[in-house]
Amino acid sequence: MNDTNRKTNPLTPAVIITGATQGIGRALAEEFAQGGYALLLVARDEARLAEAARALADNHKVEVGFAACDLSTDEGCDRVEQALQKFGFYGDILVNNAAIMTAGFFQDETLPKLRQIVDLNVRAVVDLTHRFLPGMLARGQGGVLNIASVEGFMPVPYQATYAATKAAMISLSRALAYETMGTGVRISVAAPGPIATDMHAKAGAAHSRYVQFLPMMSAEDMARAAYLGFKRGNWVILAGWFNRLVALGVRFIPGILLIPSVGWFFRVRDAEGNLQEPRPLAKPQGAEPPKASDYPPARPVEDKDARRAS
Repeated sequence: MNDTNRKTNPLTPAVIITGATQGIGRALAEEFAQGGYALLLVARDEARLAEAARALADNHKVEVGFAACDLSTDEGCDRVEQALQKFGFYGDILVNNAAIMTAGFFQDETLPKLRQIVDLNVRAVVDLTHRFLPGMLARGQGGVLNIASVEGFMPVPYQATYAATKAAMISLSRALAYETMGTGVRISVAAPGPIATDMHAKAGAAHSRYVQFLPMMSAEDMARAAYLGFKRGNWVILAGWFNRLVALGVRFIPGILLIPSVGWFFRVRDAEGNLQEPRPLAKPQGAEPPKASDYPPARPVEDKDARRAS
Protein backbone atom coordinates (compact mmCIF):
# COMPACT_ATOMS: atom_id res chain seq x y z
CA MET A 1 0.00 0.00 0.00
CA ASN A 2 1.59 3.31 -1.08
CA ASP A 3 1.34 6.64 0.72
CA THR A 4 -1.48 7.89 -1.53
CA ASN A 5 -3.62 4.87 -0.73
CA ARG A 6 -2.89 5.31 2.96
CA LYS A 7 -4.34 8.82 2.82
CA THR A 8 -7.49 7.79 0.97
CA ASN A 9 -7.90 4.43 2.77
CA PRO A 10 -6.50 4.85 6.27
CA LEU A 11 -5.62 1.73 8.22
CA THR A 12 -8.12 0.50 10.79
CA PRO A 13 -7.05 0.15 14.44
CA ALA A 14 -7.43 -3.47 15.49
CA VAL A 15 -7.16 -5.64 18.59
CA ILE A 16 -4.72 -8.52 18.09
CA ILE A 17 -5.77 -11.54 20.17
CA THR A 18 -3.54 -14.61 20.31
CA GLY A 19 -4.95 -17.99 21.21
CA ALA A 20 -8.29 -16.66 20.01
CA THR A 21 -10.18 -19.83 19.03
CA GLN A 22 -11.01 -21.15 22.50
CA GLY A 23 -11.12 -20.41 26.21
CA ILE A 24 -10.31 -16.94 27.49
CA GLY A 25 -9.00 -15.80 24.10
CA ARG A 26 -12.25 -16.59 22.34
CA ALA A 27 -14.27 -14.97 25.13
CA LEU A 28 -12.09 -11.85 24.98
CA ALA A 29 -12.73 -11.64 21.25
CA GLU A 30 -16.44 -11.45 22.06
CA GLU A 31 -15.84 -8.70 24.62
CA PHE A 32 -13.79 -6.52 22.28
CA ALA A 33 -16.15 -7.15 19.36
CA GLN A 34 -19.09 -6.03 21.52
CA GLY A 35 -17.10 -2.87 22.19
CA GLY A 36 -16.96 -2.20 18.44
CA TYR A 37 -13.28 -3.04 17.91
CA ALA A 38 -11.93 -4.56 14.71
CA LEU A 39 -10.11 -7.82 15.45
CA LEU A 40 -7.18 -9.85 14.23
CA LEU A 41 -7.50 -13.37 15.60
CA VAL A 42 -4.33 -15.43 15.89
CA ALA A 43 -4.02 -19.19 16.51
CA ARG A 44 -2.73 -22.31 14.78
CA ASP A 45 -6.00 -23.88 13.56
CA GLU A 46 -7.00 -22.07 10.37
CA ALA A 47 -10.43 -23.71 10.11
CA ARG A 48 -11.42 -22.72 13.63
CA LEU A 49 -10.05 -19.22 13.09
CA ALA A 50 -12.16 -18.77 9.97
CA GLU A 51 -15.25 -20.01 11.80
CA ALA A 52 -14.67 -17.69 14.76
CA ALA A 53 -14.01 -14.73 12.46
CA ARG A 54 -17.27 -15.28 10.57
CA ALA A 55 -19.30 -15.60 13.76
CA LEU A 56 -17.83 -12.47 15.32
CA ALA A 57 -18.25 -10.41 12.16
CA ASP A 58 -21.85 -11.53 11.72
CA ASN A 59 -22.87 -11.11 15.36
CA HIS A 60 -21.18 -7.78 16.08
CA LYS A 61 -20.84 -6.14 12.66
CA VAL A 62 -17.12 -5.48 13.05
CA GLU A 63 -14.16 -6.19 10.79
CA VAL A 64 -12.42 -9.45 11.69
CA GLY A 65 -9.27 -10.88 10.14
CA PHE A 66 -7.21 -13.85 11.19
CA ALA A 67 -3.71 -15.30 10.97
CA ALA A 68 -3.00 -19.02 11.27
CA CYS A 69 0.53 -19.36 12.63
CA ASP A 70 2.71 -20.87 15.34
CA LEU A 71 3.81 -18.03 17.59
CA SER A 72 6.51 -20.16 19.20
CA THR A 73 8.55 -19.46 16.04
CA ASP A 74 9.96 -16.24 14.64
CA GLU A 75 8.10 -16.89 11.39
CA GLY A 76 4.82 -17.10 13.28
CA CYS A 77 5.31 -13.67 14.83
CA ASP A 78 6.21 -12.28 11.40
CA ARG A 79 2.89 -13.62 10.09
CA VAL A 80 1.00 -11.42 12.54
CA GLU A 81 2.45 -8.26 11.00
CA GLN A 82 1.84 -9.60 7.51
CA ALA A 83 -1.81 -10.33 8.35
CA LEU A 84 -2.32 -6.80 9.67
CA GLN A 85 -1.12 -5.41 6.35
CA LYS A 86 -3.29 -7.87 4.43
CA PHE A 87 -6.48 -6.78 6.19
CA GLY A 88 -5.64 -3.06 6.29
CA PHE A 89 -5.19 -2.99 10.08
CA TYR A 90 -2.65 -1.67 12.51
CA GLY A 91 -2.07 -3.03 16.01
CA ASP A 92 -3.86 -0.70 18.41
CA ILE A 93 -4.29 -3.22 21.27
CA LEU A 94 -2.36 -6.45 21.78
CA VAL A 95 -3.80 -9.32 23.84
CA ASN A 96 -1.14 -11.94 24.60
CA ASN A 97 -3.24 -14.95 25.54
CA ALA A 98 -1.77 -17.96 23.70
CA ALA A 99 -0.05 -20.41 26.03
CA ILE A 100 0.88 -24.06 26.52
CA MET A 101 0.66 -25.88 29.86
CA THR A 102 1.99 -29.31 30.77
CA ALA A 103 1.79 -31.20 34.05
CA GLY A 104 4.10 -33.78 35.53
CA PHE A 105 7.71 -34.19 36.59
CA PHE A 106 10.11 -31.76 34.94
CA GLN A 107 12.59 -34.47 33.92
CA ASP A 108 9.85 -36.39 32.09
CA GLU A 109 9.24 -33.55 29.65
CA THR A 110 11.12 -33.53 26.37
CA LEU A 111 13.46 -30.63 25.73
CA PRO A 112 11.61 -29.59 22.54
CA LYS A 113 8.35 -29.35 24.50
CA LEU A 114 9.97 -27.26 27.25
CA ARG A 115 11.44 -24.95 24.63
CA GLN A 116 8.05 -24.62 22.96
CA ILE A 117 6.43 -23.64 26.27
CA VAL A 118 9.05 -20.97 26.92
CA ASP A 119 8.97 -19.74 23.33
CA LEU A 120 5.19 -19.39 23.19
CA ASN A 121 4.51 -18.25 26.76
CA VAL A 122 7.41 -15.79 27.08
CA ARG A 123 9.43 -15.19 23.92
CA ALA A 124 6.38 -14.54 21.73
CA VAL A 125 4.98 -12.15 24.35
CA VAL A 126 8.22 -10.16 24.37
CA ASP A 127 8.49 -10.30 20.57
CA LEU A 128 4.94 -9.12 19.81
CA THR A 129 4.99 -6.48 22.54
CA HIS A 130 8.25 -5.09 21.18
CA ARG A 131 6.81 -5.00 17.66
CA PHE A 132 3.64 -3.07 18.54
CA LEU A 133 4.35 -1.05 21.69
CA PRO A 134 6.48 1.63 19.97
CA GLY A 135 3.63 2.46 17.58
CA MET A 136 1.19 2.70 20.48
CA LEU A 137 3.51 5.08 22.31
CA ALA A 138 3.98 7.20 19.18
CA ARG A 139 0.20 7.50 18.80
CA GLY A 140 -0.34 8.01 22.54
CA GLN A 141 -3.05 5.37 22.72
CA GLY A 142 -3.66 1.62 22.76
CA GLY A 143 -2.32 -0.95 25.13
CA VAL A 144 -1.23 -4.49 25.95
CA LEU A 145 -3.31 -6.99 27.91
CA ASN A 146 -1.34 -10.04 29.00
CA ILE A 147 -3.14 -13.16 30.26
CA ALA A 148 -0.91 -14.78 32.86
CA SER A 149 -2.02 -17.03 35.74
CA VAL A 150 -2.24 -16.92 39.50
CA GLU A 151 0.42 -19.64 39.33
CA GLY A 152 2.83 -16.87 38.37
CA PHE A 153 2.80 -15.61 41.98
CA MET A 154 4.41 -18.80 43.38
CA PRO A 155 6.58 -21.81 42.54
CA VAL A 156 4.37 -24.67 41.33
CA PRO A 157 5.81 -28.20 41.49
CA TYR A 158 4.64 -30.41 38.60
CA GLN A 159 3.87 -27.33 36.51
CA ALA A 160 7.23 -25.69 37.13
CA THR A 161 7.97 -24.38 33.63
CA TYR A 162 4.46 -23.10 33.00
CA ALA A 163 4.35 -21.26 36.34
CA ALA A 164 7.80 -19.77 35.70
CA THR A 165 6.69 -18.41 32.32
CA LYS A 166 3.64 -16.80 33.92
CA ALA A 167 5.83 -15.26 36.62
CA ALA A 168 7.93 -13.73 33.84
CA MET A 169 4.80 -12.35 32.18
CA ILE A 170 3.59 -10.76 35.41
CA SER A 171 6.98 -9.19 36.07
CA LEU A 172 7.30 -7.86 32.51
CA SER A 173 3.78 -6.42 32.55
CA ARG A 174 4.19 -4.59 35.85
CA ALA A 175 7.54 -3.13 34.79
CA LEU A 176 6.17 -1.91 31.45
CA ALA A 177 3.08 -0.48 33.14
CA TYR A 178 5.40 1.73 35.17
CA GLU A 179 7.55 2.66 32.16
CA THR A 180 4.52 3.77 30.14
CA MET A 181 2.75 5.80 32.83
CA GLY A 182 1.39 9.07 31.45
CA THR A 183 1.79 8.06 27.80
CA GLY A 184 -1.85 7.17 27.11
CA VAL A 185 -0.88 3.49 26.67
CA ARG A 186 -2.25 0.90 29.09
CA ILE A 187 -0.33 -2.22 30.15
CA SER A 188 -2.31 -4.76 32.16
CA VAL A 189 -1.85 -8.37 33.23
CA ALA A 190 -4.73 -10.64 34.20
CA ALA A 191 -3.94 -13.56 36.49
CA PRO A 192 -6.77 -16.10 36.35
CA GLY A 193 -6.98 -19.12 38.59
CA PRO A 194 -8.31 -22.46 37.34
CA ILE A 195 -10.58 -21.93 34.34
CA ALA A 196 -13.24 -24.44 33.29
CA THR A 197 -11.68 -25.45 29.96
CA ASP A 198 -10.04 -28.60 28.60
CA MET A 199 -6.59 -27.07 29.10
CA HIS A 200 -6.03 -29.09 32.27
CA ALA A 201 -6.94 -32.38 30.63
CA LYS A 202 -4.69 -31.61 27.65
CA ALA A 203 -1.84 -30.90 30.07
CA GLY A 204 -2.36 -34.22 31.87
CA ALA A 205 -3.73 -32.66 35.07
CA ALA A 206 -7.38 -33.69 34.80
CA HIS A 207 -7.23 -35.62 38.09
CA SER A 208 -4.93 -33.31 40.05
CA ARG A 209 -6.41 -32.04 43.31
CA TYR A 210 -6.40 -28.40 42.25
CA VAL A 211 -8.82 -29.29 39.44
CA GLN A 212 -11.03 -31.24 41.83
CA PHE A 213 -11.02 -28.98 44.87
CA LEU A 214 -10.28 -25.37 43.86
CA PRO A 215 -13.06 -23.09 42.57
CA MET A 216 -13.28 -22.91 38.79
CA MET A 217 -14.24 -19.78 36.87
CA SER A 218 -15.76 -19.77 33.41
CA ALA A 219 -13.72 -18.38 30.54
CA GLU A 220 -16.48 -15.85 29.87
CA ASP A 221 -16.46 -14.49 33.43
CA MET A 222 -12.67 -14.20 33.43
CA ALA A 223 -12.66 -12.50 30.04
CA ARG A 224 -15.25 -9.98 31.22
CA ALA A 225 -13.17 -9.16 34.30
CA ALA A 226 -9.98 -8.86 32.21
CA TYR A 227 -11.68 -6.61 29.65
CA LEU A 228 -13.13 -4.27 32.27
CA GLY A 229 -9.90 -4.17 34.26
CA PHE A 230 -7.93 -3.33 31.13
CA LYS A 231 -10.35 -0.56 30.18
CA ARG A 232 -9.93 0.91 33.68
CA GLY A 233 -6.16 0.78 33.35
CA ASN A 234 -5.57 -1.69 36.19
CA TRP A 235 -2.01 -2.97 36.25
CA VAL A 236 -2.87 -6.37 37.74
CA ILE A 237 -6.32 -7.90 37.29
CA LEU A 238 -7.45 -10.56 39.77
CA ALA A 239 -11.00 -11.87 39.50
CA GLY A 240 -12.70 -13.80 42.29
CA TRP A 241 -12.09 -13.84 46.02
CA PHE A 242 -10.01 -17.02 45.90
CA ASN A 243 -7.50 -15.69 43.39
CA ARG A 244 -7.12 -12.44 45.33
CA LEU A 245 -6.55 -14.44 48.51
CA VAL A 246 -3.91 -16.60 46.85
CA ALA A 247 -2.04 -13.66 45.29
CA LEU A 248 -1.95 -11.88 48.64
CA GLY A 249 -1.41 -14.89 50.87
CA VAL A 250 1.63 -16.32 49.11
CA ARG A 251 3.58 -13.19 50.03
CA PHE A 252 3.42 -14.10 53.70
CA ILE A 253 3.70 -17.91 53.67
CA PRO A 254 7.28 -19.19 54.04
CA GLY A 255 8.50 -21.42 51.25
CA ILE A 256 8.94 -24.37 53.59
CA LEU A 257 5.15 -24.42 53.93
CA LEU A 258 4.05 -22.93 50.63
CA ILE A 259 5.82 -25.20 48.16
CA PRO A 260 4.78 -28.55 49.72
CA SER A 261 1.20 -27.29 49.97
CA VAL A 262 1.14 -26.24 46.33
CA GLY A 263 2.76 -29.52 45.36
CA TRP A 264 -0.01 -31.46 47.13
CA PHE A 265 -2.62 -29.74 44.97
CA PHE A 266 -0.72 -29.98 41.68
CA ARG A 267 0.74 -33.50 41.89
CA VAL A 268 -0.45 -35.51 38.89
CA ARG A 269 -2.80 -38.39 39.72
CA ASP A 270 -4.73 -40.99 37.78
CA ALA A 271 -8.52 -41.39 37.68
CA GLU A 272 -8.45 -43.44 40.91
CA GLY A 273 -6.47 -40.77 42.73
CA ASN A 274 -3.16 -42.66 42.72
CA LEU A 275 -0.01 -40.59 42.56
CA GLN A 276 1.83 -40.76 39.27
CA GLU A 277 5.51 -41.45 39.70
CA PRO A 278 8.29 -40.15 37.47
CA ARG A 279 9.36 -42.38 34.64
CA PRO A 280 12.45 -44.45 35.48
CA LEU A 281 15.61 -42.90 34.11
CA ALA A 282 17.34 -44.98 31.47
CA LYS A 283 20.93 -45.82 32.34
CA PRO A 284 23.28 -44.71 29.56
CA GLN A 285 24.69 -47.70 27.69
CA GLY A 286 28.15 -48.64 28.85
CA ALA A 287 28.01 -46.24 31.79
CA GLU A 288 29.66 -47.62 34.89
CA PRO A 289 30.19 -45.95 38.25
CA PRO A 290 33.66 -44.40 38.56
CA LYS A 291 36.33 -46.53 40.26
CA ALA A 292 39.05 -45.33 42.57
CA SER A 293 41.61 -46.20 39.90
CA ASP A 294 39.95 -43.73 37.52
CA TYR A 295 41.21 -40.83 39.62
CA PRO A 296 44.84 -39.64 39.75
CA PRO A 297 46.70 -40.39 43.00
CA ALA A 298 46.46 -37.75 45.67
CA ARG A 299 49.42 -35.40 45.88
CA PRO A 300 51.01 -35.05 49.32
CA VAL A 301 50.29 -31.76 51.05
CA GLU A 302 53.26 -30.05 52.66
CA ASP A 303 52.75 -29.24 56.34
CA LYS A 304 53.92 -25.59 56.45
CA ASP A 305 53.45 -25.31 60.23
CA ALA A 306 55.70 -28.31 60.83
CA ARG A 307 58.33 -26.85 58.50
CA ARG A 308 58.29 -23.55 60.40
CA ALA A 309 58.63 -25.37 63.71
CA SER A 310 61.75 -27.21 62.52
